[in-house]
Amino acid sequence: MSWTASIVTSATTDTEPSLVISFDQGKYIFNVAENSNRAFTQKKAHRKKTRAIFLTQVGTQRAGGLPGMLMSSADQTLSILDIVGPPGLTHSIASMRSYIFRDSMRVKINEVSLSSDMTFTPRYTYQDKNITVYSIPVFDGSHETPAAAVTDKSIVVLDQETLEVASEPASSKRKRAPSPSVDGSGKSTTASLKDLMNVDGFSAERLEGDLAHEWRKLMVNVMFPSTAQSSPVRKFKNNKRQKLTGDSEEPRIPEYAKNVDMYNRSKIPHSYHHQLPKFNPLASAPTFAYVVVGPSVRGKFDVEKSIALGVPKNKRSQLTRGENITVTVKEGDELVEKVVRPEDCIGPSETPAVVLVLDVPSPAYIPSLISSFEQSPFYSKLRSTCPQDLAEFAVRSIFHLCGDGVLEDARYIQFMNGFPSTTYHVISAPQYGPDPVTFTTAAFNQLRLHQLDADMFPLPHYSLEPKKDLFGVPDLPPNCVVMVPSLHMSIRPAGAPETGRLPAERKDHFHPATTSPDLMLLSPSILRKFSEMRTKVEEQMLAGTVKISPGANVGVIPLGTASAVPTSSRNVSATLIRIPSRGSILLDAGEGTWGQLARHFGPVVDDVLRDLRCIFVSHIHGDHHTGVSKILARRRQLDPPATQPLYLVSIHKLHLYLRELSNIEDLGLDDPSGNGVVTVISDALHVKRSGEYLHHGMWRIEGAEPWTDYERSSAAGMRLSVALGLQSFHTIDVFHQVKCYGAALRHQDGWSIIFSADTLPTQSLVRGGQGATLLIHEATMGDDEEALARVKSHSTVGQAIEIGRKMNAENVLLTHFSARYPRMPPSIGSDRPAGSMTQREPLIALAFDHANLTLGSIWKLSMYLPVIQETFADTSEEDDEEETRLAVAAAP
Repeated sequence: MSWTASIVTSATTDTEPSLVISFDQGKYIFNVAENSNRAFTQKKAHRKKTRAIFLTQVGTQRAGGLPGMLMSSADQTLSILDIVGPPGLTHSIASMRSYIFRDSMRVKINEVSLSSDMTFTPRYTYQDKNITVYSIPVFDGSHETPAAAVTDKSIVVLDQETLEVASEPASSKRKRAPSPSVDGSGKSTTASLKDLMNVDGFSAERLEGDLAHEWRKLMVNVMFPSTAQSSPVRKFKNNKRQKLTGDSEEPRIPEYAKNVDMYNRSKIPHSYHHQLPKFNPLASAPTFAYVVVGPSVRGKFDVEKSIALGVPKNKRSQLTRGENITVTVKEGDELVEKVVRPEDCIGPSETPAVVLVLDVPSPAYIPSLISSFEQSPFYSKLRSTCPQDLAEFAVRSIFHLCGDGVLEDARYIQFMNGFPSTTYHVISAPQYGPDPVTFTTAAFNQLRLHQLDADMFPLPHYSLEPKKDLFGVPDLPPNCVVMVPSLHMSIRPAGAPETGRLPAERKDHFHPATTSPDLMLLSPSILRKFSEMRTKVEEQMLAGTVKISPGANVGVIPLGTASAVPTSSRNVSATLIRIPSRGSILLDAGEGTWGQLARHFGPVVDDVLRDLRCIFVSHIHGDHHTGVSKILARRRQLDPPATQPLYLVSIHKLHLYLRELSNIEDLGLDDPSGNGVVTVISDALHVKRSGEYLHHGMWRIEGAEPWTDYERSSAAGMRLSVALGLQSFHTIDVFHQVKCYGAALRHQDGWSIIFSADTLPTQSLVRGGQGATLLIHEATMGDDEEALARVKSHSTVGQAIEIGRKMNAENVLLTHFSARYPRMPPSIGSDRPAGSMTQREPLIALAFDHANLTLGSIWKLSMYLPVIQETFADTSEEDDEEETRLAVAAAP
């Protein structure tokens, strides 16, 4: 049985390390940071065989891509998925309930609880026929001691399957006292969750302890209804766990969860959209290390020996099962019976191969990690050169995720040297790895357009050389390699790490073409047309026929222009508006927006983040907001910190989601310094300014928490307008599948930007956006897909342009394109005339990721469109067809 380990993403500007262990019939993913989902698409790594995801942390650094991975996995017909991680995992997934619902996939969460002995007592947290995985909590020694931390009952949440020591089945449960409960005042009583849910005034937010955890699990059951149904599950032949316990792995379904109707969401529990019970993490939550033990492989059966011993063919299988058999053989003239043992015909079993994944954020975690391997008899066998231990386990590779200062620490170097000399150490550490472009297809597109207009289409920031040489670190053990994307190694049979493309990965055209212009795949005719187009643009400028509108220097930078799911060429929704001397506004922020910012701005990205004054999120669909938490977490880490507040304008559900996530990771919400995140409810900034929230239909306010107060949000909205020099910042109701707002920004200098968000063509946008300098409008579908656009509550290219005409917009920037159109949407370019300088029609431009636009340069992009379309048509790839098929299938 062969198996491998591959690096999908490494520590780069826009990704964090993600490792995949692969067998013929199963894949296991370790960490899914932001952009993991898109990286799988770039590398054509399908998710269908994924059996489990393991997280070393539940914050944005290691798990920021989990929402996207969950949705894409389900949409690619994955039926069962285990997720293993530290305390807080269930809370994190339950917080996604407003925007994730997949009735086809069963999700089993194994939130590994902490106990006073688990640091040194091996416990497997996952097992199937391929691997057995052990979890080791690694604590920050500069904070509370592990012993004190794990005995605090108020902060430790028991998992749904409390794990026993490795010699006992992982499905066994410790006996637990009857679950305590709370009454209306939040005090403990003795009642079940089902009873409490039927009490008037029930509030899930006040639940504590086991009941709070039960509520979170119920939320997950609603998100993934198959989890709470008697659905088919994996059954493994000769499963040791089933042999020991008779456990069929059928889910234990609480009574209250049996009422969840997987086809009727109207039966969801009361308080589903109210705040989750507060999760109280440790002062410094531990990371988890994982020990992955591969299968035991029996020795090779020697057919010739079995024949010589007189073993009949029909009894060979008994020997392979480890059973002795009795055979009758002829010795001389007599028939005698002899016992044949398995070892008489079968060679010795192979030593099980082992892989370690170690996450060490800072030197303060080193003592905890070392203690586990020194004081545990089981783990000490792995870190050993004793022949007896080497015969029991073969540690093939260790993946080191090292924070600042860890690799330079002498204690860690000594720890690494304690492993066998044959072990490969794959090291991810700041400064020691290169920073290549991750999404080379998109970058290659940009590189070609860079030849047309270098200012409008800047190259992404990257570096193929590390800042420091790994081998300048003294006393490293042998067989150390730097973790880089697409690193691949065979675990069984044992092999050395190799760099290069993964088996089905797209070819990297970008990096070679940066040094060899002849590899840019631009024909002489295209290059000639580029030159001709630049000449036309210069002539327009010299002739003075270009109308210079107010706000000509206001930046408009599309960071993500895809819809629903990211593609190799486009990331999901995000547009940055930069107002000189005032600050920036981010319109939506899908997963990976932080990486797009970092690639675009390079060394000054922290300054751009400090300059960010507002994030506007239009609605709760994941492709518009799952990148917000990463941006807030990064902003919190700025040094020096931001000196002005960041206003977050969105609907109640998005604010609720982020507040629940902030139980796990500090996102800067309501910072008492006044320079944190100020939450603003979109409804309070509505263009009609009714003075109160609506309380009926789709537009009702969903909650009544203190932070939803109308006057509070209205006042914050006024402060936001003053900070940005705006005359007004209004939200506009648009027509989508869920509650959704567009935005109207009108500046004191006379320019205005209207953002449609996701919507069918709607007159409310026309009324709210009259005379706009720029309309940024979604154009998800081509004009031939109008019926499908109506079903999905989106607009076609032609409809978006017509809205621009009706509102008398000067410019229309189209964005949010379906994956049906991997490079260019239809009806743009040569088959639809772009606006001219003399027509009153709006100028039509098409958004590209990383285009560097201003209100005063939209006309250039409008002129470029025909030649851009011809460029992409001239260099289309066969890979586009497969990607389009998969992405369209995943689109809601």
